[in-house]
Amino acid sequence: MMTNYAFFKRIVNYVFLFLVGSILLPACQSSADPSKASDFTLLNLQDESVNLSEYKGQVVLINFFSTNCPPCRLEIPDFVLLQNQYGSKGFAVIGISVDQNAKRILPRFAQALRINYPILLATSKVIRDYGNIYALPASFLIDRDHRILKHYTGMVTKAELEPIIVDALGINE
Repeated sequence: MMTNYAFFKRIVNYVFLFLVGSILLPACQSSADPSKASDFTLLNLQDESVNLSEYKGQVVLINFFSTNCPPCRLEIPDFVLLQNQYGSKGFAVIGISVDQNAKRILPRFAQALRINYPILLATSKVIRDYGNIYALPASFLIDRDHRILKHYTGMVTKAELEPIIVDALGINE
């Protein structure tokens, strides 16, 4: 049976954790407009800077991934198909790798999966700006004005994405 002192101590601990959490949680939130995709400048595998603003006027799928994430690997072939099918119609996929040794491991990974879209190297800022990515894969589908249409945490398929992409592109199929 719990003594009054032990019960009181437990209550104090819970109150302390609640207060610390309520102070720290807002600091972890992205300050960016949640309906607008944050612009970024990231390096690609060739050490060239790529800006999201270069894709203004296009519907873009931004995919945060890791090479050691099985669901990430499973969804990439669908992204390759979407890029092939809609790339000439104003759609683009951008992969953002969160891997530690990305520059060493990504070229072979991209070749093995026949990735046909740019792969960029994540920074802590872009991860923070996109809501502190906490699970992979994480994808953001944005419209031509770079408003976020849909945010996916976990694997997403071509079947889920295609109707939204077609609608955003204004294609009548």
